[in-house]
Amino acid sequence: MISLFTGIGALLLYLLSAWNQNKASASQVSKRGYLLSLLGWGLHSANLSLHLFTQAGLLLDLGAALSLTAWAVIGVILISSLRNPVANLLIFAAPIAALAIAVDTVSVPSITGRQYSHGILVHIIASILGYALFAVAACQAVLLIYQNRHLKHHQASRFITSLPPLQTMESLLFEVLAAGQIFLTLALVTGFVYVDDLFAQQLAHKTILSLIAWVIFSILLWGHYRLGWRGRMAIRWTLWGFANLALAFFGTKLVVEFVL
Repeated sequence: MISLFTGIGALLLYLLSAWNQNKASASQVSKRGYLLSLLGWGLHSANLSLHLFTQAGLLLDLGAALSLTAWAVIGVILISSLRNPVANLLIFAAPIAALAIAVDTVSVPSITGRQYSHGILVHIIASILGYALFAVAACQAVLLIYQNRHLKHHQASRFITSLPPLQTMESLLFEVLAAGQIFLTLALVTGFVYVDDLFAQQLAHKTILSLIAWVIFSILLWGHYRLGWRGRMAIRWTLWGFANLALAFFGTKLVVEFVL
């Protein structure tokens, strides 16, 4: 009953936050939208604690993994918005987080909880934080596409005017990408150290796709800081890398739990 209450409460607050973010001006967002998201994030935290921690150990089925990743994405945006003007990302992230909570609430776990070593827990946490940061970067890339298109056609809207300048958005994008790459590197290193066989049948595709994503983001960051890559090239590489990472995280988990 408590789990249902916290889940529905977080879901509704996230949706209200996204709606408020879309309607309010930039000055109002920090007061209303941020508070609604923060309250939703608190209920989401309580809901996750009820789902993740079982008597058998940590339960990381597909629904819980989706909800945990969405929780991390919202957390990254809330923390980042204290320093940078990225609160508009909640327009995309909050409804997705609400959907993830709904999926986690109605889904029946296909696996049971299990105990993990400290090294594996570091690997899991680094993976989720890295994925969350790259998800935020992907949202920023989508906003850059939208912003570029409107500026090119000299179209102004309240949403566009509430966004930071294009150059600021691009700078924030690469800051998030660099932070995500640090956590992805940590996830890969701890995976190779603590996971028995990262290239076992059920993990091979996840490992290969994660390595491809790491290479893509490494080339993009090198190209930006050494060759000045930006604009459409940066957006394409960001979305391409995130697509590989999303397929590695959730595509593989879907196949393992429901197909194999």
